Amino acid sequence: MKPVLILSAGLALALAACGQKTEQAPTASAPAASVPASDTAEMPAAPASAELSGSGSGAITAIDAEAGTVTIDHGPIPGVNWPAMTMAFTMRPAILQKAKVGDHVQFDVTVKGSTAEVTEIRPQ
Repeated sequence: MKPVLILSAGLALALAACGQKTEQAPTASAPAASVPASDTAEMPAAPASAELSGSGSGAITAIDAEAGTVTIDHGPIPGVNWPAMTMAFTMRPAILQKAKVGDHVQFDVTVKGSTAEVTEIRPQ
């Protein structure tokens, strides 16, 4: 009778935990570029080991020099299989200095996992 009681208790605990969300601590592999959840529904992430590149065009809507990010409302980027959306990209300081809110730009992007970095930016 004991094995049945133990099994029943284990099943009860498992069912009680079912559907409960668990919080995870941030990891070092978290993306540097953040993307609003509403804009990522159709954005496939590249496999962690794959690196994709592409070119796009759009308008700069925000710059966070301290975080090293630029937000661009861009059209589709076929090279990385992304639809049109607004998202934040990481950008090296030397390239970030070329960017201004409101600028319409052409840009090159490299994507590895869920991190997207603008590697070049040109006025449009």
